[in-house]
Amino acid sequence: MQIEREIKFNLTPDAARRVARHVLAAGPWQRRNVSSAYYDTANERLRRAGVALRFRREGARRLQTLKADGAVHAGLATRSEWELAAPGGRLELGAFPRTEIMAATGLDLSRVASKLRPVFETRFTRRSTPVALDGAARAELCVDVGYVVARGRKEPISELELELKAGDPRALLRYAEKLSPALGLELAFETKAERGYRLASGEAAPRPRKWRKPKLAELATPAEAFTALVGAALAQAGANARGVVHGRDPEYLHQLRVGLRRLRSALRAFRSLVGAAKPVVRRLRGFMPAFGEARDWDVFVDWLCQIPAARDLLPHARARRSAARRKARQAAASPEFQVFLLRVLRWLHGAPWKRRAGKVDGALTVLGGQSLERLHGKALKQAHGLDWLDAEARHALRIRVKRLRYGCEFFAASFPRASVRPYVKSLEALQDILGELNDVAVGRRLLQALGPDPAAAPVRRELTVRERRLISSLERAWAAFEKRRPFWKAKG
Repeated sequence: MQIEREIKFNLTPDAARRVARHVLAAGPWQRRNVSSAYYDTANERLRRAGVALRFRREGARRLQTLKADGAVHAGLATRSEWELAAPGGRLELGAFPRTEIMAATGLDLSRVASKLRPVFETRFTRRSTPVALDGAARAELCVDVGYVVARGRKEPISELELELKAGDPRALLRYAEKLSPALGLELAFETKAERGYRLASGEAAPRPRKWRKPKLAELATPAEAFTALVGAALAQAGANARGVVHGRDPEYLHQLRVGLRRLRSALRAFRSLVGAAKPVVRRLRGFMPAFGEARDWDVFVDWLCQIPAARDLLPHARARRSAARRKARQAAASPEFQVFLLRVLRWLHGAPWKRRAGKVDGALTVLGGQSLERLHGKALKQAHGLDWLDAEARHALRIRVKRLRYGCEFFAASFPRASVRPYVKSLEALQDILGELNDVAVGRRLLQALGPDPAAAPVRRELTVRERRLISSLERAWAAFEKRRPFWKAKG
């Protein structure tokens, strides 16, 4: 078994031209035509196990490869890989190490062998060259141009791939940080296999990527958990950035913001381990205003569409939404955002925070309990004596509650599920109400930004009615939440 570490970038037409002019022209390059058929069962048993099985023709060579999902952190993928020669010109599953693959993936190849069939193919031309990263690290740079085909549907492939062959992943990330802005590269988060499965299912574009909770070992250390959680948050943000730039579904923007908020919440929840993480926080704050403004206008316009009296306000509101979306697209497409993802990832792999790990590492349950107790206490303190009509104070409480809920999700697996669920359910109900009340406050602000208009009066009245109803619900939800016993506290 080998461990594959690679970063992939999508090549837009402009980026492809720059790569051809500044990278391919430098040479020397090895050029080869590659054709791969991917196999699975009718019910996609392999995909569901996080496994991709392919048979590849590469010149005179015939290779069979099995890859297992691993950690994917903002474009840096780490996967287990078994690659074997197939001199017979066909799949020979018996040649794979069955026991080793079962231990790594839970999949028994012998039980699915008779049910396998080709699902899709990739066909592309690959140009590759070795790259010296530093004194000890080296990589291979590949440019793939071709297409993936499934059930008569085709989608172009235009990618630049950096695969670490030896050395520290940080060297690969430093190289990627320099290459990305210089060539206008865009991190890729969808593998060729994922694209093939998507095409086979009839989907033309990736769906907005929701939170994918990383799998943690039963005895994972705080450092291991933190690395996995931050990596998952970066991947969620980065994958949705492409949808913000190239798609129209507002859910991409929403999920992008969720990924960045989870990143910030992970930094807070693990603060005793990582410290203040000021370089990460400072860069993160720079992107949030543009994304937040666009999301506010999305929510506000959707709500206005439900108010008959707001019909005359809609054209102006939609124009403001369009302007905010443009700013969000520019931020998501900027070289600064791509470099931000890579720099946070490099920080994650070898930043000074790891020097603190030996002093803090212990049971994840202990750190989780301490972190949740701190977040819980801050929420209670924020709510003490709070005037529920005070929008700013409500907003501050909403932030505390959101951080606490994310923290619960981060550490939930360390505690008995039966004790976690009632607390989290009560917390979610509270967060939903506070979120709607925040929409009311934002609605008032955006309504004022539209300027004086007679049509605004009935909308303001509607907001007031909505606020009163929600505050009544909030008082009951908060009382119920305060009665819940924190699941991280021992009984007795």
